Amino acid sequence: MTDSVEHERELREAWQQSHEHHHAIEKEAIGLARQDMERRLGEMNQFRDQIERERGEFLRREMYDEQHSAMRTEMDTRLKALETSKSNLEGRMWAMGAGITGLAVGINLLLHYLK
Repeated sequence: MTDSVEHERELREAWQQSHEHHHAIEKEAIGLARQDMERRLGEMNQFRDQIERERGEFLRREMYDEQHSAMRTEMDTRLKALETSKSNLEGRMWAMGAGITGLAVGINLLLHYLK
């Protein structure tokens, strides 16, 4: 019976050593997981800070729409003025061309009949 008690005692000591080793490994794993979690949270906080900084650089949609609408109205007004000016100039050129052609034809006819 002493052999079986001795064997039982050895088994319990081996179990206790392995159990303590198991807890040490678990503690180390938890420490590593905590470090990794803190690293991830730090990266997430940096990403959030970056988004906050970038958000301040962007133009709000309402402001963009308002300014773009004002710019479009101004550009339309300027474009209409340029188109009107171009049309007037083209009309004057056609009138001058027609006047010069009529004058040339008149001079030729006058010279033809005066000879």
